[in-house]
Amino acid sequence: MTLLALWMAGFPVLGVIAGIVGASLRRVRQVLVWPAAVYSVGVLGYGLFAGGPNGSGYIANLNTMGVAVIVAVTLLSLAPILSARTTSRVPSVVATIVLGTLILIFTLGLAPWVPAASCVLGAAIAGPPGKLEGLPQREPL
Repeated sequence: MTLLALWMAGFPVLGVIAGIVGASLRRVRQVLVWPAAVYSVGVLGYGLFAGGPNGSGYIANLNTMGVAVIVAVTLLSLAPILSARTTSRVPSVVATIVLGTLILIFTLGLAPWVPAASCVLGAAIAGPPGKLEGLPQREPL
C-alpha cells in the first residue's frame, strides 16, 4: 500500500471513529469543532509562504481555478464551527460531501487537506455540541 493510499484512507477512518465516539461524548463534539479550521488555515498559510521570505509559496504558482478550489476547501473546513453556532449538523454534512467530491477530483493537489476533511466528517457524524446539552436541570426561582 502506498503512502498516498494510506493517507487518503487512514484519515477518513480516523474521522469516522472520532465521530462515533463524539456521538456519545459531548466533550469530543466540542473538540471536533476546531481541528479542521485550524489545520486548514495552517496548510493555507504554508502554501502562501512556503519557500521562506525570498521565495513564493506554491499557491502563487496556481491558476485562478486552483486558487478558487483551495479557498473553497479552506472555507468548507469552517463548517463545523457554523454547525456548532446553528446547532445543526447540516453545514458539516454538506461540507463533507463537497470536500469529498473536490478531493476526489483534485486528489494530488488537495491531499494536504484530507485531515481537515476527515475532521469535518467526524464533526458531521458526531453532530454539533448542544448549547444546553449535558447541563443539570435548574429549579425555577
